[in-house]
Amino acid sequence: MKITNMVVALLTSTFLVSMAWAQTEMTSSLHQPVSIHQTAFEQGNYASYAPETAEKPAAPAPAPAAASACCEPSCCEPSCRDSRHAHRCGCEPWTLPQPACLSCRGIKLGGWIEQGISAVATSPTDGYNGVVTFNDRDGEYQLNQLWFYLEREVDNGGYGWDIGGRVDFVYGTDARFTQAADGLEANWNQTERFYQAALPQFYLDIAYNDWLIKMGHFYTFLGYEVVPAPYNFFYSHSYTMQYAEPFTHTGMLFTRKLGDQWSVTAGIHRGIDQFDDTDGWDTVNFLFGANWNSYDERLSLAFGLNASEQSEFQGPDFVPGNVTDYSLVGTVKVTDNLTWVIQHDYIQKILYETAGTNQAEGYGLNQYLLYEINPCWAAGIRFEWFRDDDGAFVRGLGDHNAAAAGGFAGDFYEITLGVNWTPRSNIIVRPEVRWDWFEPDAGISAKPYDAGNLNYQFLFGCDFIVTY
Repeated sequence: MKITNMVVALLTSTFLVSMAWAQTEMTSSLHQPVSIHQTAFEQGNYASYAPETAEKPAAPAPAPAAASACCEPSCCEPSCRDSRHAHRCGCEPWTLPQPACLSCRGIKLGGWIEQGISAVATSPTDGYNGVVTFNDRDGEYQLNQLWFYLEREVDNGGYGWDIGGRVDFVYGTDARFTQAADGLEANWNQTERFYQAALPQFYLDIAYNDWLIKMGHFYTFLGYEVVPAPYNFFYSHSYTMQYAEPFTHTGMLFTRKLGDQWSVTAGIHRGIDQFDDTDGWDTVNFLFGANWNSYDERLSLAFGLNASEQSEFQGPDFVPGNVTDYSLVGTVKVTDNLTWVIQHDYIQKILYETAGTNQAEGYGLNQYLLYEINPCWAAGIRFEWFRDDDGAFVRGLGDHNAAAAGGFAGDFYEITLGVNWTPRSNIIVRPEVRWDWFEPDAGISAKPYDAGNLNYQFLFGCDFIVTY
């Protein structure tokens, strides 16, 4: 309780300071880890290590986070676009004080606070929002992410060498979902039911000409949605992200930019969300990705593939197995204000049990329409279909969740409507309404919502993000 009270106090003070000081684009205070694909909320840093003749792909910008101007009248004045007058106009975003010993080495200290609340129409007796994760508690305030990072972006001017890297730390209710399943946070002896901590990233970047080498513990590049809250349009997450994609890897990645349109990535890792090799099978696991952008920068395609050993503990021993999953994401800038994203994922899990091979698969299709109304407002819709063919993937995560047993063989659907409001550059408010329903296969009686009583759910959620 003492830690929670301290966090709430810090949250309140940061909010007050940010309201007073934050006045310009939020993107200037944020940088997401490098990925092979550029989404509407993800800016990689290929241009910093690629040849000078290659231009950085321009990411679509339907969200206020990528708006070209803030809503404050003073910030819209032409003189305020000149950096010499930005401070006088109040257009500089507020950031954490930068220690001189870090800034002189090009290292930035930053982060954000995300808090929110969600409510289900039926008020489930177990307090969980069924199989919806991250904003998983019904009618309870959640401090989802208290986030800090240290980062030095690689920048070799197009040629030669440079070294950078990043370390991320997160505390809050989201930390449970981004911890390594084997090792690392599992050794921290965390006893709080919902509020925990995680170290989801700590890696070293080495740039050489048009090559980038990443070594350490880092987020996956599969999929469209990500864990860091400011880089998503919606508060809630898709089934695909939670149940069909990895979260983190520990290993090494090699990325190379091939001209102005293509980049490829390949690497090895220890396993899905795995830091230590605790199961006894010391195997090599593989990652591959490719990204393509059109010359007019209105269309992009990204493919990511993971193939890994993934055993499962079935006491008293581990059962050997493997997982293969891929993700294909297409982004179309329909107009200057409208962006359409379509995503397809597939996952297959095989366990080699004594009674024979046990195989399960899941697959789905996500679509997003994101519209920038003005620099302060954007609207979006997400429609998702996810097929859990064998009832092996979707389950209620969390202590005493009635849907924890899973076994939901069938089709999951969800439609989410939401808006993003950016009243100031360091602030995002994201209200949304979401409708989920489940169509079970014949003979399936398990129900994923309302503490196991319903096959549908109506959810309202809203979160509030302050960046620093």
